[in-house]
Amino acid sequence: MAANSQEECNLKGERAQVNRAKFDPRPLTSFPGCGVSAPCRNFFGEETMAKRETPLILVVEDYPDTRSLLSSLLRSKGYMVVEASDGKEGVQQANRTNPDLILMDLALPELDGVEATRQIRQRNVHSKTPIFAVSAFATSDVQQDALDAGCNEVFTKPLEIEPFLGKIRATLNA
Repeated sequence: MAANSQEECNLKGERAQVNRAKFDPRPLTSFPGCGVSAPCRNFFGEETMAKRETPLILVVEDYPDTRSLLSSLLRSKGYMVVEASDGKEGVQQANRTNPDLILMDLALPELDGVEATRQIRQRNVHSKTPIFAVSAFATSDVQQDALDAGCNEVFTKPLEIEPFLGKIRATLNA
């Protein structure tokens, strides 16, 4: 744990007590329930993520009705959700919000889901973030491309809701 030391300093002619905590090299993930959702660096300079109490899922889907349906379903199961309507926005949202899981449509404007997944995987903090591809056009070649880019699973639309939610739940609880 952090140890405290007291110092006096002079700030614009005023004397003040300063409480300085000694550096704790453990990553924030060592402290359960700390609620931090931004990446941080541990003592060795490695980028780490603190675990949220409520998982955050990024839904990257260009069709508004499908995006809304997936988001509503996930919120009804107690997850926090952020949305993106194209691959470029998906990469930006992943970097901004650091989700615990990403649902990635593969046929997206601006940047397709395969390339968006590659770009997300380039950041060390996202190297282990589960990414589930979701597509209506998931031929075996497209599925292999998604897996090669870094997707952990590929689901085809229409989704079988219970197995889909079960896989999300199992992945987030692992």
